[in-house]
Amino acid sequence: MDAELFPDLAAEQAHLAFSRQSRSRMVERLSAVDPESAADEITKEYIEVTVADAIEDLGGPGAGDFFGRIDCGDDRGGVDRWYVGRRHIEDDNHDPVVVDWRAPIAAPFYRATAVDALGVDFRRRFTLDDGELIAYLDEQLDDPDGSDVAGGIPDPVLAEIGAERSGEMREIVATIQGEQDVVIRSDIDQVLIVQGGPGTGKTAVALHRAAYLMFEHRGRLARDGVLVVGPNRAFLDYIGNVLPSLGERSVRQSTIDDLCIPRVEVTLVDDVESARWKGSADRLGDLETAALAAIQPPPDDVAVPIGARNHIFTVDEISTWLETAKGGTSPINERRVRVTALAKRALLQRTGEDAAWSSAGPLKTAINKAWPTQKPTKLVDNMVAGPKGKKRAWTSADQLLIDEANSLLNGSPFTYGHVIVDEAQDHSAVALRVIGRRSPSTSMTLVGDVAQSTTPAGQEQWSEVFAHLGPAGTNGTIADLTIGYRVPEPILTVANRLLPLTAVDATESRSVRLAGAAPSWHRSASTELPAATAAAVVAMKSRHRNTGVVAPLELHDAIATALAQHDLSATDHVHELDRSQIPIFGPEAVKGLEFDGVIVVNPHAILHEGGSTPTPRGARLLYVAMTRAVQQVEFVTDDAPPAVIAP
Repeated sequence: MDAELFPDLAAEQAHLAFSRQSRSRMVERLSAVDPESAADEITKEYIEVTVADAIEDLGGPGAGDFFGRIDCGDDRGGVDRWYVGRRHIEDDNHDPVVVDWRAPIAAPFYRATAVDALGVDFRRRFTLDDGELIAYLDEQLDDPDGSDVAGGIPDPVLAEIGAERSGEMREIVATIQGEQDVVIRSDIDQVLIVQGGPGTGKTAVALHRAAYLMFEHRGRLARDGVLVVGPNRAFLDYIGNVLPSLGERSVRQSTIDDLCIPRVEVTLVDDVESARWKGSADRLGDLETAALAAIQPPPDDVAVPIGARNHIFTVDEISTWLETAKGGTSPINERRVRVTALAKRALLQRTGEDAAWSSAGPLKTAINKAWPTQKPTKLVDNMVAGPKGKKRAWTSADQLLIDEANSLLNGSPFTYGHVIVDEAQDHSAVALRVIGRRSPSTSMTLVGDVAQSTTPAGQEQWSEVFAHLGPAGTNGTIADLTIGYRVPEPILTVANRLLPLTAVDATESRSVRLAGAAPSWHRSASTELPAATAAAVVAMKSRHRNTGVVAPLELHDAIATALAQHDLSATDHVHELDRSQIPIFGPEAVKGLEFDGVIVVNPHAILHEGGSTPTPRGARLLYVAMTRAVQQVEFVTDDAPPAVIAP
């Protein structure tokens, strides 16, 4: 039967076996390299590290496999055939057996269409099951009428996209679509902002872009590093396996709080207005103004006795030095060196003696007092309201201000060759500046969705973000991902009704997954709501092992108690779950995660934020909650369905 459906199956299986054999031969050749023959210790160490990394890379899952093939006509009337996989595999003659998906020759595999074939005559997509090549799908791009797939998303891709979720994100290297590939391979030397609705693959695209840039600019980024900034630790756990599965283990993944230096103990949460004030772009200017305002000329002229003569330096003269140094671009605490240099030159002009500076104690003291070494925590302490000094209770927004103050005063402690930011819409202007300082070359990729902006000082217009990242952050591009792959169309259609209430200019995304059911509803009395939620979880979990709950925070304890009656335990993470654990999140914390089945509790409370009418932020939060689902959404509520999403 397979031979009838797939006449080339045996030949392709033979090529897969040859590829795996070639991978093993590559490992053998690398293992035979003798670092002891190196000319010096530095070269020896370099060889050892390089060989070890290459062997580890070739030992990764699927390293010798391929998932696609393209045939392209050459200038001689023949055919160039390329197999596309996760790693570059070559034979004993160093001819390619499989090309790395990141190589330029592989780009047409992702982008070629019947309208624009990009030189590709034929494309084949392979299906592997437990390591065995069992099927393939052909597309004859030079003759669309004779192709199994003239356009749209091939069935094997749809099957992979709709597959059951685990507790961690998977790489999508075999299912990257054309508009995603354009983003992944975009120029490194820019600030690239990627706007995309739920399920458009923003996070996966960002991570694959990191892997692509590490491949394309290996020397540069191996030296300068790549940083991925995620919204929280649960999210970083969720995505933690993607880059290693793509062969990249040297990328740092961090929350923004973990980046901050110096660290303070965060024990307080700002109210909405305080968070908005502290995160405003105005605070960036206020910090610099306050730091420069601490630099003041001496109250009186300064006399420097050298030999029998007093050399007088007037307040105006010293003020001129201070103003000249203030105009510099180095960190503020370091600019005092410029004042000292100006003072030395002035003293030399008056005395004609290089050694005179050693006797200029009064002038040195005056300069140190005029330009004190400032501490970032004290600068912020003086600027924000509340108890001062040791009585101060710090918030996350304060921590960001302290990091920015430290960068102003002392310079950024750690920088990277490229910075990737997920859920970028939720960062304040101050947070974006903190992140922007980590990339002096402003080589950055920010992904997000303004319709999911839910923090008090978050972003609602991408066009304003470039200036927040830094003075040089103007070389930027905004790219749109418009095709949804995760959320079924019946769910996305209902969620899209919320967009007019979000108060942001967001384009509806459409899903390629047309099948599925619209959200269902279950209403109960308020006293029975936790029990009803637990019952809904049990029912959904019988169909979808990966089931999560999104509920207002005040209901979490009661829902956890009700789940325990069914031998289920509530948890606040999604990574490495056992079968009895049910992730439960507030709508603010579930962003970026995905589940096969989602129970949304009291959607009206989320939409109204505890009030009686919808709020823009509430609409965004509910939009986030609904669009975490890959298969099914069910609402459990003690009130009538909100009209905007009512069935």
